[in-house]
Amino acid sequence: MSKVKVPQFSSLDHKCMIELKEFLLKSCKEDSVSNLRSLLGEKAHDVGLLVSQRVVNLPPQLLPPLYDALFDEVSWATEDEPTEELQKSFCFKSYLMISKIYKHKNANKKMGKSGDREEDIIYSKPEDELFDQLSSWSFGFPLHTQQVTANELKDYRPMGLVMAVDASKVGIFRKQLHSLIDES
Repeated sequence: MSKVKVPQFSSLDHKCMIELKEFLLKSCKEDSVSNLRSLLGEKAHDVGLLVSQRVVNLPPQLLPPLYDALFDEVSWATEDEPTEELQKSFCFKSYLMISKIYKHKNANKKMGKSGDREEDIIYSKPEDELFDQLSSWSFGFPLHTQQVTANELKDYRPMGLVMAVDASKVGIFRKQLHSLIDES
């Protein structure tokens, strides 16, 4: 089995990581900016980056084994890498996750009298909702893409979602994902 490389924010000397850091800090909401600065700054060596852009129509039964494999590989890398420095580079305390959601165009407005409004957020992938529930903080930012969405999403806009998940919650996530998929 090939090794999975989860980029660290401590690799900030790479141009793409510098640009990503600048973009996230510029897109971040006021209430999360100090947390994000901390994760991208002094705590960067303890943060793994996961950008979720998997195929949406992947059979859900494959999700638990895929995430199990990802997190098992990260765990094994703390012992299997050839140098102690590489092993330590996989000892993450947090994961910064970036994914895509759909947010209702009127989500920030007050609900009408009926209270029968649609969901404010639609998660493209079920695991993103689990990660969001387990995150210590999160924020959304507008995606600057052409609106090519299905008719049922016409009242929604695509958004990026950034979530900070403590590495100690990965076990909970894995159990919840297994339960969610086993129920369906």
